[in-house]
Amino acid sequence: KYFGVTKNDANILEVTSEEEHKYLGKIASEAQLGNKSISCSYVEPAEKGGIVVTTENLTWVNDGMIKNALITAGIENAKVKASAPFKVSGTAALTGILKGFENSSSGKKIDENKKEAANEELVTTGDIGEKIGQNDATNLMNNIKKEVIKEKPGTEQEINKIVDKATEQYKSNLTEEDIANIKAVMKKINNLDLNYNNLKDQLDDVTKQLKDKLNTEEAKGFFAKLEEMFSELLESVKEAFSK
Repeated sequence: KYFGVTKNDANILEVTSEEEHKYLGKIASEAQLGNKSISCSYVEPAEKGGIVVTTENLTWVNDGMIKNALITAGIENAKVKASAPFKVSGTAALTGILKGFENSSSGKKIDENKKEAANEELVTTGDIGEKIGQNDATNLMNNIKKEVIKEKPGTEQEINKIVDKATEQYKSNLTEEDIANIKAVMKKINNLDLNYNNLKDQLDDVTKQLKDKLNTEEAKGFFAKLEEMFSELLESVKEAFSK
């Protein structure tokens, strides 16, 4: 009902906890994975329009993280929804989305190295999102990835230099292990030999959506403060007239 489809007009696939552990078990904790796959995904491959992701009731991953991971996996155009009947981490979502693509009418097998890099990117972003905020984590990973794909570093030292420069402002929030994990993900992404010109618009779109979301949140915060101010003013007026 939430996805707006029935069994007759959608190819319904089941994602098991075992499948989730296959791709995420090496990098995600048991607490993050759990022993059930609860989050569900709707996948509609498209010919154009880029990647559009919306999420509901996912607490550990957000739409920007999923979109970033799909870019890494080589997905170019799609409408994706990820949701759950109640709040869950959302780690099963990407496994389901990629499986959905591979089993769609126009789908094809996704390279295992791309799957691995995409899943590792999602988990790493989720981890650092707990420390610097989901939007900042998504933006940080997107910016680093954009630089790595564009520059195509020839050595591990060059990758490390890009990561160190980008994470400098978060040194007080991120541990050495966090930064090492980012470097490991970027090394895998660099090995995929992704084409920057093909992905530039998608990567830029992630940044744009994050800016729009931030502006919206700031606007909500402003109007909330404005409402509070008028509420306090009204109370003071009431008190004045009641004396």
